Amino acid sequence: MKPGEKRTAAIIGCGGMNRGLMGQLLNRGIAPNVRVVAVCDCDRSRAAMFAKIVNQRYRDSKCRVSYDFRELVADPGIDIFCIATPDHWHAYIAVEAMKHGKDVYCEKPLTYSIEEAKQVMAAQKKYGRVLQTGSWQRSDRVFRDAVALVRGGLIGNVRYVDANYGAIGKFGGPSHPVRFWNDPANAAKEGAPNPDIDWPMWLGPARMRPYSSELSFRGPSRTPMFWRCDDDLASGMNGDWGAHHLDIVQWALDMDDGGPYRVIRSDEPHSTNLYHGGRRQWGMGMLFKKPYGDVKLYHGPFSVFWADNPAGRKEWDSRGHGWGAVFYGDTGIVAVNRGKIAVWTGTGPVKPDLEIRRQIEKCTFMPDKIAFSSITPGAPKLGKVLDGIEAKYKAEIKKANLYYSAHHMKDFLACVESRRLPITHAGVGGHSSILCQLCNLSYKYDTGFDWDPEKMEFANGTGKGIPLGRVGDCNGWKVEV
Repeated sequence: MKPGEKRTAAIIGCGGMNRGLMGQLLNRGIAPNVRVVAVCDCDRSRAAMFAKIVNQRYRDSKCRVSYDFRELVADPGIDIFCIATPDHWHAYIAVEAMKHGKDVYCEKPLTYSIEEAKQVMAAQKKYGRVLQTGSWQRSDRVFRDAVALVRGGLIGNVRYVDANYGAIGKFGGPSHPVRFWNDPANAAKEGAPNPDIDWPMWLGPARMRPYSSELSFRGPSRTPMFWRCDDDLASGMNGDWGAHHLDIVQWALDMDDGGPYRVIRSDEPHSTNLYHGGRRQWGMGMLFKKPYGDVKLYHGPFSVFWADNPAGRKEWDSRGHGWGAVFYGDTGIVAVNRGKIAVWTGTGPVKPDLEIRRQIEKCTFMPDKIAFSSITPGAPKLGKVLDGIEAKYKAEIKKANLYYSAHHMKDFLACVESRRLPITHAGVGGHSSILCQLCNLSYKYDTGFDWDPEKMEFANGTGKGIPLGRVGDCNGWKVEV
């Protein structure tokens, strides 16, 4: 197709995430050359709801409704697949779409497993399609500026990194052992039959189990936390928030085509929460090899304060708590999360411990060394702080020379026309997904191991008994490039 020609898009998965993405594709300001022509979900009620939204937007009744994505994969009249299914379906649908000449926007994490990440990356190269992973923080100014400061050398060589996400509440950090209820007292109601859904299709490559309304909700969609934390379907908060914050770490360390060489087992206490299966919830680490030496990553919870005393907390919430990523360099520190940033300069080398992390979280650490902060008392609003950072550190930001994307979906659609790689292309999304899976495997199997980031496999005889792909026969849904 030629630039400027109309593209057609299909929405695969009619839940909360794709409702937002579909809204962008229906927005002429974001997607002037795209028309949504089909929606697909194995839940008929959800598919009908999405089709109604599309038809209302276009003031007609042309939106096609499908309950099996294979019908749309085979349709040469569809150019774009927008995939926001549960994680266990991402790789299969993305690869099949690319095989059939479609460009793909796929929610994060890009894949359920490490083997699938390798297959999606291989498929993108083989079929030459445009794929954008939904790790949209790379298209957010605050994260781009933070990464540019790190990559541009403002804080010297990075020695330590904190990636903070996940919790010690019900949904925890890593995925949970497979179970058949969300609330044991409500198990019968959760498992009541749902005639609207093709349940074997929803499970697809996952092992068969009884229907649960907490896995695929009846009626309007809610936050999909139950399936998100299930071993067969996803990778817990590692795949949910890790796909955002680990991705930013990967970008800042210039590791988009690499990874750690060692994964370090957590020494935090095993969880006694009913839902966690006895798994540790945070504290694992990774070692990345740089020319100047190792960088050590620590996975912490959203807030070091909550980690000490969770009693009385009704639920965990990422908004306004902690830093998503903190970079400790030889001469300074950069901390960033959604809507906030802080920069320390002239600190000298800092090896973080619990007390330092507490002070970093509230910006009370070395207050005389804070060059910029959007959260200290009296600080300007974020936009003003970023204006100041970009003016003062113009040279460092220029040196970093980062890919610039001001809007994630717009970047994808621009690349659909130009045929260049988008900001979170398959290689970026694949390697970020591998980081998420390595983190989750460490908790799931309660171990550390050596890793070969080039071959993307265990190294030095470690990792025995840990699968890199899906366990079982996948019910015939095998990803094949």
